[in-house]
Amino acid sequence: MVFFGANDACLPGSDSGQHIPLDIYRQNLIKICQHPTVAAQKPRLILVTPPPIDEYSLEISDTAKGVAGKRRTAEHTKLYADACRQVGEDLGLVTLDLWSIFMEAAGYVPGRPLPGSKKTTPNAVLTRLLSDGLHFTPEAYQILFQSTMSVIKQEWPDQDPNGLGFVHPTWTIASKAQVPQPD
Repeated sequence: MVFFGANDACLPGSDSGQHIPLDIYRQNLIKICQHPTVAAQKPRLILVTPPPIDEYSLEISDTAKGVAGKRRTAEHTKLYADACRQVGEDLGLVTLDLWSIFMEAAGYVPGRPLPGSKKTTPNAVLTRLLSDGLHFTPEAYQILFQSTMSVIKQEWPDQDPNGLGFVHPTWTIASKAQVPQPD
């Protein structure tokens, strides 16, 4: 899994120092996915879009930390999710669109303000999924896990964990006689 962008999507000039311009973010994703040491392994890559953010929760969290000013916006983060999706399409990679999965759960309607944006009311779903407006709650991690398993089962059924055998016998099968005993 290649899962970058949430921190890269900080606003230019914000005090976090984490902002990466969109074009460089795109280039970095391409370099990571096509790096010779990655390509040599012939991996089955899943590119994961950065998730949305919740500006309301971020404001509370940032204020508590003494941060002045906005570090992120929902609209700016969407640009990074869009770019990730486009890189996946351009490179022919499987892409897990986590941004859209979260936004669908949040009730996003294209053409309307983004849930999580200060241009609309607070969104209970994003508040539940993002503990501080950025970082995942257990429920969000569960969505990420279930979505990843769905992608694996759909794209690479031979890698479905439920159908994979064991390389070595399980502890219930392995004989204690096979384990060397100390002298």
